[in-house]
Amino acid sequence: MPNSRKTALILGDGASGTIMANKLRFHSDLRQLEIKVVGNSPAHYFKPDGVMIPFGFKDHSKSVKPTQFLFNHGVEYIRDTVTSIDVQNHKVKTINSGEIGYDYLFIATGDRFATDDLPGYDKAAQHFYSLDGALRLKEKLAEFKGGKIVVGQASIPIQCPPAPYEFTFQLEQYLKLKGLREKTEIHYIYPLNRVFTMPNVSTFIEKLMDEKGIVVHKMFNVDSLDPDSKTLSSLEGEQIPFDLLILVPPHKGQKVITESGLADENGYIDVDRNHLNYRDYDNVFVVGDATNLPISKAGATAHFESEYLANRIASEVNGNAFFESYNGEVACTTITGGQQAITLFFSYNKPPRANFQSKSDYFLKWTSSDTYFSAMLRGIM
Repeated sequence: MPNSRKTALILGDGASGTIMANKLRFHSDLRQLEIKVVGNSPAHYFKPDGVMIPFGFKDHSKSVKPTQFLFNHGVEYIRDTVTSIDVQNHKVKTINSGEIGYDYLFIATGDRFATDDLPGYDKAAQHFYSLDGALRLKEKLAEFKGGKIVVGQASIPIQCPPAPYEFTFQLEQYLKLKGLREKTEIHYIYPLNRVFTMPNVSTFIEKLMDEKGIVVHKMFNVDSLDPDSKTLSSLEGEQIPFDLLILVPPHKGQKVITESGLADENGYIDVDRNHLNYRDYDNVFVVGDATNLPISKAGATAHFESEYLANRIASEVNGNAFFESYNGEVACTTITGGQQAITLFFSYNKPPRANFQSKSDYFLKWTSSDTYFSAMLRGIM
């Protein structure tokens, strides 16, 4: 009797890939489906803590775990780098393991920082989107004695879209605690005609920024950066001088995605937003930041996407019917300063509401790394 066991291959060992692998393992039978993950990250960093680490509000050692120990029993973790993806012939190529075939492919490669797209960035800008970046910024803030701080993002899209305003509110609180708020101008830039992508949330956030004396620059699409004069310029013709620039770096999808012909030079893959499959391939799926879906640029989204796909594939492997679709459901908690936060629930058809902030929501955010490593990443919830 031929072996009917199928192979699910997951590319990427970040949040999306790890959650996808562990949830799929929970929902499927080891005898019917083998799960392989290809990735090359020695450590797994909980990125949402980046809005706390630079201020000393969170111990960074609690935000990192060894990657290889985060996969559940029954998941094969392959430390390797993918060099090409061939969806027509159901295989990928890697540097050390050669070709790996699959029945189901999940692309969870995330994105990368493309600082070369903004000359002068590495010399003049700081950010909190990696652990190294957050720790460098912590040193810069410790040296800061007052002046003008500009916070924003270099381009759209970025991971975790609320993070720039979360960081700005934390910065305002930090400067108060340090006795530097009266000596500092905080300027917040955003590339749209509001302070956040979602109008309901934007109205709430902009009101808070006004109350906290944060200067807002809407429709500021970064064009150039002069490290010598410490000036940031926009496509719209506005210039802002700074003493400290905290700018989320330009993002792009991984180069292997573009080089494999799955996306343009930006590296984000077009997917069916209700089924998360690539084009008309019913065995190739994209999860998390690797998609071109704006709603997907958050770890919380990957959690819901993985839940949907794990149920779908497990049902298919077991020979059961599955008629559900992914509705874009997301839930995330974002900080609004002063140990306050808001929790947003939304989907494709249901916009988020930002009606009130609370301390309990803040502590939900503060403890989220514990929940993430112990439950969410493991596929338990």
